[in-house]
Amino acid sequence: MKQSLLTPEYKAKIEVAIGKELEASNSYKHIANYMDGVGYFGAGAFFRKESKDELKHYQLWVDFVNDRGGIANVPAVPACDCMPASLMEAFFIYYNMEKALGDFYNEWFMECEDAPIHQRLLFFVETQTASIGEAGDMLATLTQCGEDRGALLLFDKELNG
Repeated sequence: MKQSLLTPEYKAKIEVAIGKELEASNSYKHIANYMDGVGYFGAGAFFRKESKDELKHYQLWVDFVNDRGGIANVPAVPACDCMPASLMEAFFIYYNMEKALGDFYNEWFMECEDAPIHQRLLFFVETQTASIGEAGDMLATLTQCGEDRGALLLFDKELNG
């Protein structure tokens, strides 16, 4: 086994990121299942895609640890117990989860002194910035829809299209 180029502190921080990406993936899978169950199939497809994207982010960190001579531990991920009562609530959960990930990566980016990690973090900061913006836009549109079932169904259909 080769020697790790990661300090124990940075490896631990990466494993926190790994856990956050897996938690987001599981949450989005759960929300997708729930959205399908209540007839919002566009939202179901959207959240399944988001879940897959979070798994890609997980894998980026695992590969990074491996490339630096380490082996990434996979932390236990808590079960998702959120049951969004509406399409608006599902996207509010999405916004808050993306915002929390963005805050985590922004703070780490500002304090990181390891150049390869810093470079990798830039990708995650940019990705989260775009996701937060997208989620905010969706919430703005859903606010305009209000309780209009036709508007909500049209929004849902547009997610699939």
